[in-house]
Amino acid sequence: MIKAIIFKMFNGRWYFTSFISLVFGLFCWVVLLILPISSFTWIFFSALPFILIAISFILGILRLFKKGELKNGLLQCFSSFVIFTIIGGSFAYCPPKSPYKPYKGDIKNPKNAKFSMPLKMTVNEEKQLVEVIKPNILLYDYLQPGSYKYEVFLNKIGKGKVYLKVYDFNTNRILSEKEIKKESQIEVFNSTDELKEFNLKGSFNVEEGDWGDYYGSRIEVWFQPEDKNQPEKKLMMKNYVIQGW
Repeated sequence: MIKAIIFKMFNGRWYFTSFISLVFGLFCWVVLLILPISSFTWIFFSALPFILIAISFILGILRLFKKGELKNGLLQCFSSFVIFTIIGGSFAYCPPKSPYKPYKGDIKNPKNAKFSMPLKMTVNEEKQLVEVIKPNILLYDYLQPGSYKYEVFLNKIGKGKVYLKVYDFNTNRILSEKEIKKESQIEVFNSTDELKEFNLKGSFNVEEGDWGDYYGSRIEVWFQPEDKNQPEKKLMMKNYVIQGW
């Protein structure tokens, strides 16, 4: 039976793989609605439909080069794109469950330090409005637990790049050092006394921990001057409650 299904995927009608992708995508959406959420179940069942859609699209491209299949190939590619939009929109705008487990305020904090929670950011990257009156860093939850974006507000800063160092607050262990340094870099320059906002275009992940495993962190903003002869320096630090990816 499996062999027959695979055969139809490659040699059947153009709409077969597109239809299977749509049905399977809705099935995965329902599975996530039923199953307890963990990083594995969320990533696994979120990725599977898009793998099938990609296969359908590739098969559509292959049809374009078959004799007499140009129209069917175009239809299959177009239908794959439409289904990608439908399934992608379902997971992005109508997720079956939120992957975020609520923070219960129970992290270990022996030094009774003050911690901030990451701010919320929508899929369209709309952010909470926060008043900033001095140099500061704002951390945002992004797409799924353990994935973050940030923006930094600076004045009187030379040409160069800023990047983050993230530490476990209690153990002082640096987290995902190489990955975060690479992924969190922002080019900066502001010769004035007025604060200027600099945003991270991509995102960075904290590998340590798991979804819902909240713990305190110390986030440091470091400046790397464009002139390599000048030393790097720490600009600021701020404590945040984070979780692993």
